[in-house]
Amino acid sequence: MPYPLLAASLSSQRADAVPHRRYIRSVLALVLILYALFLRCTPDAEAAQTVRKDTFIAQLFQARGFPMPANEKSAVNAALDYNLIPFPEGKLSDPLTRREAIVYAIHSLGLFFESSILADYPLPFKDVAGLRPEERGALAVALNMNPPLLKKGVANFAPSHKISPAEANDIAAIVKAAVRDLRLSVNLSPRKGMTIRIRREGTYTLLPKWRAVVNGFDAKEDADFFRTQLAGQGIEATVDSQNYDWRVRSPLFDRYGGIREFLAASRALGREGVVFSAIPNWEMSDTPRFWTMMVFDPGMFELRPVLPTEGMASLVPLSSMLHDGAAAVVNGGYFGTSGKGRGSPIGALMMDGVLLNPPFAGRTCFGWNSENRAVFGQLTWKGQVHLPGGFMDLTGINRTLKGDGVVLFSSHFGSSTPLSGARTAEVLLDRDTVEEVRLGGGNPIPERKRVLAVYGPAARFLETLRPGDTLRVSQNLNDGDPSWMNMAHIVQGGPFLLRNGEILSERENLSDSIIDRRHPRTVVGLTDEGHWFFFVGDGRNAVHSVGFTLDEVARVLKSAGVSYALNLDGGGSSGLVSDRGFWNILSDGLERPVSYGIGAFPRGGR
Repeated sequence: MPYPLLAASLSSQRADAVPHRRYIRSVLALVLILYALFLRCTPDAEAAQTVRKDTFIAQLFQARGFPMPANEKSAVNAALDYNLIPFPEGKLSDPLTRREAIVYAIHSLGLFFESSILADYPLPFKDVAGLRPEERGALAVALNMNPPLLKKGVANFAPSHKISPAEANDIAAIVKAAVRDLRLSVNLSPRKGMTIRIRREGTYTLLPKWRAVVNGFDAKEDADFFRTQLAGQGIEATVDSQNYDWRVRSPLFDRYGGIREFLAASRALGREGVVFSAIPNWEMSDTPRFWTMMVFDPGMFELRPVLPTEGMASLVPLSSMLHDGAAAVVNGGYFGTSGKGRGSPIGALMMDGVLLNPPFAGRTCFGWNSENRAVFGQLTWKGQVHLPGGFMDLTGINRTLKGDGVVLFSSHFGSSTPLSGARTAEVLLDRDTVEEVRLGGGNPIPERKRVLAVYGPAARFLETLRPGDTLRVSQNLNDGDPSWMNMAHIVQGGPFLLRNGEILSERENLSDSIIDRRHPRTVVGLTDEGHWFFFVGDGRNAVHSVGFTLDEVARVLKSAGVSYALNLDGGGSSGLVSDRGFWNILSDGLERPVSYGIGAFPRGGR
């Protein structure tokens, strides 16, 4: 070592050199101090300083600003109680890696779903091939959120890098800032002419209550048996039904630990559960809010209604309608339910120029055709059957009646006409020509043919007809208004939210709850550029998105550059699905069977 040698050489000099020697020693001491400081400031020395996982978790807990639970002294336990972090891997005393730090930070802001749908987002880093999908998604969120957790334009992420105290402080500070004003904005283009906008505003600041549910039991006995199995593991649960299915529910927990136990026990029994988070009143906070919007170039995509393969009398999961080359499907308008998997649309529905259901008075319809012409407004409908010697008014289209009436059926209804306890006569029509006269219901409906059914005493007017006779059915919309009669497709929802970019306030006889309270929402319409769009805003999830009033939806859409917007069915029906899955969280925890959807199809099969 040079310094001891230098010091020994100086000690052999004359006594009259003492002041000089003191000066040299002072200089050497200063050099040593500067050298030590230099070593501490080098990258290698900085990397050598690490932060324990439990230390960083405590920082995140403090950054989120939630109170310590009663009788709890550990910030790690508190963070787990509030589900602010995923359950840590390894020892809490282990050094924290950069990968873990970002995942913990994103989780603490309630951005788990956003991480899942951005798992395929193209990252700029060259060293992340070995990361799990949810970790890649967390990096995508960290890059695109504001304030950003990661910088763009960097070649490597260094996922295994042990973060320093300075890095930990910076991440915690960004999380704290995001609590005040979080914005996530991502645009994707999975296909030419198709853009997906993903937006998230704010994070939750009210502590939710938690419940876990296992769905999908066909019979109460099956659900009861599963509940008994859980009880054998010491897990409390109850059984109830929703939408004609049975489910097993955990108690409502203030802490997340009970949810983890319920999910683990259910998984051990071969069932996956879903988690709900709730606050006492969804109007208490207007954040967090999440929405997805798909925009389609009309030169490359066309919209068409899509029906259950089983027919219009069926209700099916939306994802089952993603067929025939559809790029994406969104749920349609309102519908009624008559039993498990049974129901029918409420309001106008036209497909390829064939009116499948008449309009509902007082609510807005949306019509469009293959020439990309669109029209919005309210509709009236009149249908008549012209027989030799007279006419009858149509009572309905593709509808099961409980009493007397006249109904026109197409193969869209299903494979056969319904049975009826009333006197029934049917005629099978090829255009206006009678092909067959049938007594009673439950008869086949051939493709591209129509069946006219008369129920009650008036059935006698069909019973006298013979094959080859002429029977003409006439229908008109808004007294034959050509702007509607030239439409190929029509759906009905309500209310009308935007007209020519201006927010509307018509309520269209919908309840105050539907209009003014926060719910999941689905909207269809046109942007300022004349492009089609599907919009879904999530709700009923305290951690992810509390929901939207219709006025809030209208303001979001106006700021997003929308010109015309029609509200469709919402709540548990709201869904937007493509071949990569759902782009929103289903508020029921599973797909609610719906009556029909609207699909976006590439033109020419592209």
